[in-house]
This record gives sequence, structure tokens and C-alpha cells, in this order.
Amino acid sequence: MNLNYPKPTESIEDAKTDLKKWGYCLLKNAIPPDLNKRAMERLIEQANAEKELNLAYEDGSEKKKWGDFNNITDAPGVNQRVWMLPNKGKVFLDILAKHNYVDCVKEIVGDEFLVSSFGANIAKPGGVAMDLHTDQWWFPDPVNRNEDFLPPGSIKRNKFNIKINENINNNNELISRPAVTNVLIMLNGMNKENGGTRIVPGSHLFGRHPDKVLDKDIEVISAEGPPGCAIITDGRVWHGTGANITNDNRLALLITFCGPQFRPQENFTLGIKKDVFSNLNSYQKELLGFKVWNGYGRIGNPTDTFLDIENHEIGELKI
Repeated sequence: MNLNYPKPTESIEDAKTDLKKWGYCLLKNAIPPDLNKRAMERLIEQANAEKELNLAYEDGSEKKKWGDFNNITDAPGVNQRVWMLPNKGKVFLDILAKHNYVDCVKEIVGDEFLVSSFGANIAKPGGVAMDLHTDQWWFPDPVNRNEDFLPPGSIKRNKFNIKINENINNNNELISRPAVTNVLIMLNGMNKENGGTRIVPGSHLFGRHPDKVLDKDIEVISAEGPPGCAIITDGRVWHGTGANITNDNRLALLITFCGPQFRPQENFTLGIKKDVFSNLNSYQKELLGFKVWNGYGRIGNPTDTFLDIENHEIGELKI
């Protein structure tokens, strides 16, 4: 293992250097300690209630793999996800502020960005490791001028190229730019034993997606850090949740950010509850997609700045 791989740091500049070199960084105190504590307490309450009311989504088992969203059977899961956190407590909205992690987010996606998703991953004892993947699998690969390519609407999580690339290791000159960053906040700390994020340092510059056969012997490390530390990733880096072999749950918040021109995973403009929307500040509205960006995201007049949660646009008219 390379001893120079990122270690938890409070230095924003060191974190940004790690992001550029390794495709991830470990930022200590990404959010204030008291906010971290309150978020963990609220998450536990919410997760327990969703479980009790049979509303929980669980995956990460041998029968229901991580991210197996298409499996509509009653196959059991071990780990629990909690979706759409802005609706589930003010403490989660408090996390959508200009905390320490924001400067690292800007390093990847620039000055303006959206929250693509904001949820939680609770890795429980007995879960299996997640397959390595990137967070921008949907981003079209670069192509040469006369090369056949897979149209963007045909890209799938397991289908990236139109042909079998026998030169997959030798065609790395052109790579996609980053369009996504993931901020994973370690509410109760993370290590290899409790399912810490598995990551391939430097893989953001490989210029391709991971392959189970081709990359079976590649070096994979586990991100480790104390409560309140965040692993912040370049959207191209290879990573996945580890297997929790302890007796305790590993709790983490996951905030995925994307450029303002991309479609978020969670449809906040449709899903935010009205009472929650009424208490959003301008920065939170912008993050959740209620600000028009260069005419995009509008529902009518492209000169509008912010949208309301209710549509008051002009309908069919006659004179």
C-alpha cells in the first residue's frame, strides 16, 4: 500500500491536492461536530421508523446486491438506505450550507452545482461488499472522430461502449472530465472492518470503467476516518461500499453533487414537501434545482430566476 495515499486532514488545500492526484480526499470536520451528532440521531430515528412501518429499502445482501433497484421480489437486504433526506428533518437541510466540504465540491464541479441525491447508507453487519463503480457511469465516453459510439440514451449501468474494447488498457489518452462529486459524511467513523468505502486511488485518470475480470487483482484500499470526516470523490474514481464485519452499524450520509446542466438522481422540484420548501433559503433552493440556470430548468419565461413549488404558468388561452 502506498503510504502517500490520502489521510484525514483539516487543510482544504491539502484535500484539494489529494482530489486532483488520487481522485478522492478525506476531509476532517466536513460539518461541525454538533451537527454531525444531531444528524446521526435523526437518521437513526428515521431509519428505525421506516423499518418498523415496512417502508425501508434494504439491499447489500447475497440475494439482493447493492443498488439492485430492478429487483422487485421480496429478496432480503441487509443494509438500509434512507432516501430524500431534505424531507426528513431540518438537521439535514442544515447540512446543505456552506460548510468545509463546499470548497472541495467546487474543485470538481465548479462554481454552480446541484444536489443530485441526498440520502444515507447504513451498512449493517453481514452485508456484502459493493461492486466497484463510478458515480458518472452515464457520462458519454470520449470518442475519436470516426469511431462508432453508443448514443447517450442507450447507456446503462453495465453498458458503456458499443463494441468490445480489446485495447481497454491502451486507449487512455482521452478521458471524460469530472461532472459529479460525492460527499460521504462518516457519522460514526469509517474503517475497513465496518464497511469503509473501498476505493482504487488514481482510478479517476484511468479513462474507463472498472471491469470485474480485467481488474480482479487491482489494488483496492478502504477509506478510514473519524466521525464527521468526509470522503469526497471525483465522480470518475472507482469505489464501492465495503462489507461490515463488525457487530455495529456504520452510518453515513451521501450527498452527490452534479453540474447544473445534468439531471439529478432525486427529483427534488417534484418531491420536496411544501412545508419544507417554505423554509428553504436561496442557497438551498439553488442546490435543489429551483434556480434557473442560463434558461435551463425553467417552466416558462427564461428570465425567471427562482421557481416556486406551485406552477402558476399561463395555460391555453383564446381571445
